[in-house]
Amino acid sequence: MKLYFRHLALSFALILCPTLLPAQATTAERSIMSIDLRDTTSQGFLLQNISQMCTTLAQMGGRQGWQFHVETKSNQAARTVPTDSIRQIRITQMQVPAEPTVGLRIMQFNIREDKQTEPDYNTFTGVRATAIVKMVKDVKPDIICLQECRKTQAAYLATNLPDYSQLLYPKDGIEKNGGQRDVILYDAKKVRFLSWSKFWFSETPTVSSKSWDASTPKLTIYARFRSREDATKDFYVYCTHFPPSAPVAMGHAVTMIQESIQKTTGGTLPVFLCGDLNLDYANSILDPLKEYMHHAAATALVSDGVDAITYNGYRDTDQKTLDHIFYRNAIVDTYYVKNKTYQYGANCKWISDHYPLYSDVRF
Repeated sequence: MKLYFRHLALSFALILCPTLLPAQATTAERSIMSIDLRDTTSQGFLLQNISQMCTTLAQMGGRQGWQFHVETKSNQAARTVPTDSIRQIRITQMQVPAEPTVGLRIMQFNIREDKQTEPDYNTFTGVRATAIVKMVKDVKPDIICLQECRKTQAAYLATNLPDYSQLLYPKDGIEKNGGQRDVILYDAKKVRFLSWSKFWFSETPTVSSKSWDASTPKLTIYARFRSREDATKDFYVYCTHFPPSAPVAMGHAVTMIQESIQKTTGGTLPVFLCGDLNLDYANSILDPLKEYMHHAAATALVSDGVDAITYNGYRDTDQKTLDHIFYRNAIVDTYYVKNKTYQYGANCKWISDHYPLYSDVRF
């Protein structure tokens, strides 16, 4: 038997025990799991476990949400898993806003720095720049988090995407230099910028530096915004890039981000973390983050899934999932990855060595 846990509304649970669900629960709050009911074994599994599931949901009560988690013995996330490999099935509470009034589309995208030593079809100035602008105009995100964006690339985007304002800072800490930057683009007609800050993943986080097993400095920039749709709704956006192939530094990065979010938001404001984390969803380094926040791919009502490919390395054979959107105190309705080739130009197979991903959120 295979267990399918891409999220759907609790239609099966509602049929078997409708009185156990909180009366005021919303559709978004019910989304925790689905079982493939095309075979009798799956039906049997559902019948055997639905009573315990519904009891758990009833105990939660109130205006809450639920997240259904399947952990396998190998700690691997997948669309389907054999039942004999399941270590734990867990339903966890997920706080959601009582009355969401603001809707935004948030995008994560490692734009890939422009390297003139690469083949022309992979350079930013060669073909990727116009394709990226087409992509943004097609998807129409309200906020975009970028990594590896050089100064010249940011200038190009400012000229060709005039509806977006920019918040950016270089990883080397020298603004006059042209190197890689973390960037937050935001539509000033939708949100108002309030404040921002930054930190590096190191033992000296206030200056450009690296520590532990990191080979290069990496930083996080974050900003507080206010919705123009509802001036009572403030929220935070974190844009980050983890050091590659550095498990010790990555573990510290997770801790530093969580501590920053707790301190900055007070645990109550909506916050969205977008980044190239250089880790797939199942990696245990991310476990503390998955406990503290929610992953858009794992909880969205409509989702391409946690294993949707976000990295191509400019090769058909180098397919990975490295980019993520995490969140707290919000509802995520969708999670999509734009990972088809030649979408934005017949001469541009890949717009970057990463694919853009985005979610529609409410709070």
